[in-house]
Amino acid sequence: LTPEEQAAARQRAEEMRKWRLSVSMDKYKNFRRMYEDAGVKIYAFKLPPTMEMPDQEYEYIWNVAETLGADHITMELPTEDALLQRVAEYAAKRRLSIAFHTHGQGGASGFDKVLGASRYTALNFDVGHYFGVNGQSPVPLVEKYHDRIASLHLKDRKGPGSATENSRPGGGGPNMPWGQGETPLKEILQLMRSNKYKFPATIEYEYLTRRVPTC
Repeated sequence: LTPEEQAAARQRAEEMRKWRLSVSMDKYKNFRRMYEDAGVKIYAFKLPPTMEMPDQEYEYIWNVAETLGADHITMELPTEDALLQRVAEYAAKRRLSIAFHTHGQGGASGFDKVLGASRYTALNFDVGHYFGVNGQSPVPLVEKYHDRIASLHLKDRKGPGSATENSRPGGGGPNMPWGQGETPLKEILQLMRSNKYKFPATIEYEYLTRRVPTC
C-alpha cells in the first residue's frame, strides 16, 4: 500500500473503533431476539481481534458475543505468538472461548500449540479447507480434538492433486458442489453421530456457480 492508502486505512479503522466504543448493546439484543424468534440460535461471532486494537475494542468484541448468546468468537489461526497469547488471556479473563479458523494450515502440531495457550482456546475447524490443501482426511483430527472443537465448517473440495494452473499457490483443490468433491463429509458426519459430538457443523457455501441471465 502507498503511504496515502495506509493513512486512509488507519483513519477508517479509527472511525470504526469510535463507533464500536459508542454503540449500545441494545442493537445486538434486538438482533438476537429477531433470530431467536425465528428459531435460530447464534452460536459464534466473528470479529477478529488484532494486536493493533486497544483493550477497549477487545471488550467490545466479547460484549457483543455475550449479548448475541454466542459461546465462542472466531478468528484466523494466529501466526504471531504475541497475538495468540493476548487473545488467549482475554478469552480466559472473559471465560468465553476464542476459536481459530483454519484454511489448510495447522495440523496436529499447530493445533496443539494454540490449544495449549488456554483452556478457552478452541478450533473452528474447516474440514474442506484442510482436505483441499493437505489431501489428508480430517477425520482423525476431528476425533482427536473433538473436546476442543467449538464448531466445524463443512464444504466439499477436491484434493491438492486437482489444483489447476489458475489456483493460488498452496490453495489446493477447487471447491465443489456437495457430492462432487473428495472431502470425506459422510465419514465426518457419521463420526459425529456415532460419538454424539455436540458442536455445530455448518455447511459453508463457497463453490462458484454459473451466473443465471436475467431479463
